[in-house]
This record gives sequence, C-alpha cells and structure tokens, in this order.
Amino acid sequence: MKTAAHRTAIVRGELSRPTRLALSAGVLREGETFFDYGCGKGEDVVGLRKLDFDASGWDPNHWPEENRVDADVVNLGYVVNVIEDLEERNIALREAWRHAGRALVVSARLNNEARSISRGRSHGDGFVTGHGTFQKFYSQAELRAWIDSTLEVDSIAAAPGIFVAFREEADANDYLIRNRRRRSISVKISRADRIYDEHRDTLDELVEFFTQRGRLPRRDESIDLQHRIRDAVGGLKRGWNVIRSVTEGTDWDTITADRRDDLLVDIALLKLNRRPNFMALPEATRHDVKEFFGSYKEATAEADNLLFSSGNTELIDEMANAAPVGKRLPTALYVHESALDRLAPVLRVYEGCARWVVGDVEDANIIKLATTKPKVSYLAYPRFDKDPHPALSETIYVRLWNLDVDWRSYEESTNWPILHRKEEFVADDYPLRERFVRLTEQEERFGLYDTDLRLIGYQDGWDERLEECGVTLKGHRVVRSH
Repeated sequence: MKTAAHRTAIVRGELSRPTRLALSAGVLREGETFFDYGCGKGEDVVGLRKLDFDASGWDPNHWPEENRVDADVVNLGYVVNVIEDLEERNIALREAWRHAGRALVVSARLNNEARSISRGRSHGDGFVTGHGTFQKFYSQAELRAWIDSTLEVDSIAAAPGIFVAFREEADANDYLIRNRRRRSISVKISRADRIYDEHRDTLDELVEFFTQRGRLPRRDESIDLQHRIRDAVGGLKRGWNVIRSVTEGTDWDTITADRRDDLLVDIALLKLNRRPNFMALPEATRHDVKEFFGSYKEATAEADNLLFSSGNTELIDEMANAAPVGKRLPTALYVHESALDRLAPVLRVYEGCARWVVGDVEDANIIKLATTKPKVSYLAYPRFDKDPHPALSETIYVRLWNLDVDWRSYEESTNWPILHRKEEFVADDYPLRERFVRLTEQEERFGLYDTDLRLIGYQDGWDERLEECGVTLKGHRVVRSH
C-alpha cells in the first residue's frame, strides 16, 4: 500500500519548532548556512532568509528541482515519521547527515500524538490516518536509539521529539554546557567612584566575566579586555580592586562557589554523553577546571560521586527537605524553572538526568522532583505570572528507571488543576514574588485555606470555596462579593 506522502506538508506561517529551537539554543549561529532536507513547502527556508541566513531546501514533492547541498546545519524536520519503509528512513537520515557540516537536527512525532488519530488504522510500524497519510510515532528513547545506531553518534536531546547530532565533540560539549547555565546575576554599585565612573564600560565587562565564570581572566584569555583594563587603570588587579570597592554589598566568594557548583554539575552530566577528554572541553571551561579543581582528574572524581549520589532516593529526600527554594510536599519538591540553579548540586544533577532524556520542555515552568522514586515531571502553567491561580495545561513525566517519557494534557479538561501560594515555588528575587506573597496573605485572612486543601486543588473546588467565603479575585487581589 502506498500512502499519500505529499499531503503531510503543513502550512505554518512561522518557523517550525525544530528550527526555532536551533536558533534559540545556538545550534544555528549567525553567519552559518542552513539546509532543510525535506522542507515541505519551504517555510523555514523563507523565514530564515528573512533573517539574513543563507538558507536552502529540498523536498521530493514540493521542491524537487532544488539541489541537495551541504550546509553548516541541516534540518530533517518531521520527515522520517512519514516514510513507510524503514530502510528508506535510514537512507534519509544518512543522506541528511552527509550534508551536515557541523550539526544535524532530527525531529519526529512522539507516541503521545498518536492519541489524536481517531480514524487511523495500523500499517507496518505506524498508522494510516483518515487523510491517507502514513505516520510513524516514536518513544523518546526509541528515536534517540535509532538516530545513534544509524549514524553511529551520541545525539543530544534538545526537546521532546527533537535531537541534535554534532560532527565535532567540542561543539556538542559547548552546547551541553551553554544550555544548562541559566543564572543571571545583577551586581549593584554601592558607592560612587571617579575611576569606576570614568572607565565604567570596560570595568563592567570584567564584572560580567566574573559573574559568568566565578573567576578573573587567566593570562591567556580575554586578551583584548585585559589590554583595555591595563590602559584604563594600570592592570587587571587594580581594576578588580576598583570594582570591589564600589560593590561592597556583593558576595564575590559566593559567586565563585556557585560557579564551581555549576561546573561540577556540568561535568557530572557530561558523563551521560560519554564524558570528553580534557582537551575536547571548551577553552574557557578548561580554565575553570584548573581554577576550581586543580586538575580534570580531581574534577571528574568529584563529579562521578555526585552523579552516583543523584540515584540515592534517601539523599534526594534529605536535600529536598533542606532546599532553600521550592514547595515541599511529602513525596516531592516543586520548584519554578527559574530557581533550579538555587538547588543543591545533587538535586540539579537529578533533574539534569531527566533533561538528558527529554531535552528542554517548551512552556514547562514548574519542575516536580519526586523524592521516593526516580521520576521528574515538567508541568506547564502558561499563565503562571498573570493568573492568581494558574491552570495546569500539560505534564510530561520522565521515569528515570526505564528512561520512559509520558504526557498528560489538560487542554480539554473542564476542571483543571490550579496552583496556590505561588511564592513558594520561586526564589526571593523573582520579580513578581511580592505580588504573590500579598495575595496569599489576603487569602489567609479571608479563611480561604481553612478547609481540606485537596478540595481546592482544582478549579471547581476553588470556585466553590470563593463563593463560600463571599469573595472573588480581581487580578492578584481578594475583594468581597457584592
């Protein structure tokens, strides 16, 4: 049976999810070339050209006359899932990889999407839809295993159903490290200083370097910056003394300790992708290793112990109890994604193992770390900031004992789970935290939580409770009902 492959091309009007991710995650960089293998109607090609990328594409049905060309980054976006024959899929994957100079982005439909096929029927290892098109659905682990075995690579999970394969080990390591670092530190100037004011731009670059790396530049890095600092104030040491004198409220030692923890977490998780030798690390990371650990041998030994410890549920439970941020419940710690890097390294590695399986989960902003079994869940509350009690739209579960991924959607629900006490999920410096705190204080004064909390965890029960107490909500304020 031959299905209608030409009908599978989707008209989007915007960049596809894999291409958007390639841009946002730094897989596709400014000045690089892009080739879309199986480009459908070519919307990614057109969209990237508007962004001044040298982009081209080929599709057997819609752009058959175009040449298949080499490019820095090649996209094989939702192509393999519409090919019926396994060997043809293998050929498509290998051909796309052959044209990829630096990286290949591969995406396919996952099993949770099969639920949307109401009129489909089994065909081979997939389904024929009601439109006569073929669809093969993968598990996250199955897709990774197929890519890795076919190309003989270690691909990286970028998101559910999206993987990236890099030609060079150094590029893969750079991607893994860059995309784990989230923390941004704001340094406040506590007093005026003539020298600092006169050379602010240059000295601020040194502040930025230190907050990113937890150390000063070594003699052989950031040469241009060091020359400008020397010309401005006489040398790196004097420049740093000026900075410390005008930032008296900044704990630079804590920043250094935090960055050491960041690096330890990175090195621990790199083992999941066959940890590289020292010289395959990015140059700046090599300097970090020497600064914080003395040697790569010492760093990897400590990292291996950390990775092993992340599988100890008793330790995970203990560290969850001691966590400085997050909402602790009997069997889990819930934390906002912006506060993940405030957790102890072992909890971050625990979550990082799940992210190795699933990649970045778009729209997920609450992370649930189970403390009684190795399971991490990613919860999406699209209106977390805007709604006083945001609704849960989707949960993705990562079961680490078998590397399985599952989904649950609440999009069609009429009685969805909601959040209370939002301030408990975020760090103290979260921009809207004070607004959340004031709301909770008001709700406590009106007695809204003086009930069985299980009853108000869903929208219907919460609405009933508001009515019982004679109040309603206007934004993040409680007002009496008229």
